[in-house]
Amino acid sequence: MTTYFIYTRKQRSSALLLILNAVVALLLYAAAHKYLPTLTNDTHALAQLFGVVDIAIWVVEALLLGLALWFWFENKQIRVCVTPTTLSYFDPTFGDVSWQVKISDITELKQINHTGQEFMSNLIVLKNGEYRQLMYSNYRGFDRRAFFDALVLANPNIIVPESIYSYKIQRPSWAKRIRKKFGLDE
Repeated sequence: MTTYFIYTRKQRSSALLLILNAVVALLLYAAAHKYLPTLTNDTHALAQLFGVVDIAIWVVEALLLGLALWFWFENKQIRVCVTPTTLSYFDPTFGDVSWQVKISDITELKQINHTGQEFMSNLIVLKNGEYRQLMYSNYRGFDRRAFFDALVLANPNIIVPESIYSYKIQRPSWAKRIRKKFGLDE
């Protein structure tokens, strides 16, 4: 079968990134111990800060290295695939999220910036009103333009964002009511 778009990535690449983060955190910890005492004369505040940092660094290191080991040995594959008839998605990162939808059932791809919670989401909107979430903003090397083009090639009626990085701002309902009272509604 023809494939318009495919993205795959093994979890070992995430493990390597976590190890890099652990090394950077350790370097920042060492730099703090070396340079912070020269920046202040307040030894009491510095002692309190180091009291917290000396414990926190080992918790952070344990979490980062533990996740890295878990990803390294599990090494499952993230997969996004667009064919002429289906969009399939599998992300094993935090629970095996897996779904497949017919291209003909997709009406829109939305990229939303939720102002209240300060996070972004990428949603596939289906004809029946359901949503399916994609986590591609976390995927290194994911070609959004090729993905959008593949969806439109499979079904020209699918609405995709004009720009690959444009996110529509979504405000909480209470904020919309206040904006409407002040005449600021969209």
